[in-house]
Amino acid sequence: MYYNGIVPVYRSLYEIKPFFEYTKVVKQSWKRPECKLVELRKGKEPVILIHGIDPYEIYGEWTLYKKLFAESWLRLLPEVYGLYIFIYPSLDVPLEESSEVLIKEIKRLNSKVNIYAHSMGGILVRYALQDESFRNLVIKIIFAGTPHIGSPLANFVLMDKLILKLHHKYSIIEPILLSANASGVFIEAPNYKYVAVGFNNPVIPDGVEFLNLAGVVVNEPTEVLLNIVDTEIFSTAALYAISTVVKILYPEDSVYVQSDGLVPLVSATYFGREKVFLNCDHADLAFDRRVINESIQYFYKEN
Repeated sequence: MYYNGIVPVYRSLYEIKPFFEYTKVVKQSWKRPECKLVELRKGKEPVILIHGIDPYEIYGEWTLYKKLFAESWLRLLPEVYGLYIFIYPSLDVPLEESSEVLIKEIKRLNSKVNIYAHSMGGILVRYALQDESFRNLVIKIIFAGTPHIGSPLANFVLMDKLILKLHHKYSIIEPILLSANASGVFIEAPNYKYVAVGFNNPVIPDGVEFLNLAGVVVNEPTEVLLNIVDTEIFSTAALYAISTVVKILYPEDSVYVQSDGLVPLVSATYFGREKVFLNCDHADLAFDRRVINESIQYFYKEN
C-alpha cells in the first residue's frame, strides 16, 4: 500500500515504479480465498455463478462484489432452481489451476448445470471447457462482460505507467487511475494478464451453447446519474471515470472506445450470440435485475 501522508493512494500485490507522489510504502499480509463451490440454495438445474477478478479479496473472501452478486441472483432466481457460487483466488493464482478445481467441483455435484460467468470468470470457464467431461455437464453458459480478446485497461494495469507521463493529458489520466485503484476498480496483480489484449486464452469448443451479455456506458448526464443511483455507487462512478482514460488514449473511431467502462464491446461480443444492454456498466452485468432476468429467461425458457 502506497501512502501520501496518511492517505492510501495505490494498492499493488508487488512493488512498482510509482507514477505518483507518495511518502511511504506499507507491506501487508493477506489470505487468499480458498478455491471452492459454495451452495447458496438447493434445487434442480442449478446456476453456477463465477465471479471475475476481485481487487478487494485482499481484505477477505466475501467481498461486497461477491455478496451483491449472490444476493441479486437469490432474489430473482425462482426457488425451484439451485444456486451456487464458485469462489477462487482471482488475483495471482493461475486460472489453469483454479479451472481444475472447478471441473472437480462440478463433477462432484453430479448434476447438469447452467453457468453464469462474470468478467474474467468467463476466461476461467474457457479453460475448464477444454475438459470434455466438464462440457458434458454444462447445459448453457452466459459470459457476462467477459473480455474474450482482452481489455486495454488490463494492459494499463500491467504496464510501466511512467510511460504515460509523456502523454500531453497525463494530468487528467493520473488522478483517474489513482481514484479507480483506491475505489477498488482494480489493483495491480499478475492475473490481469489473462484479460489483457494479446494474451492467448483457449477458445470456446464447438458444440457449447452460450450467450454473451455486454454493456455499454452511455455518457448522458441523466443516464449516468440514474445508473449511479440504481447500483453500487462507488464502483459505478469509478467505472464511468476510468472509461474516459480509453477515450483519451485512443481515437474516437477505435474499437476500444465503446465499452461497459472496463471491457470493450468488441471484446465482450467477440464470439457472437450476444445481447447488449445500453446504460449498463461492468458492475451492472453482475447485479442488475434486467440482466439477471434476461439470463433466467435464457437458461430456462424451454421449461
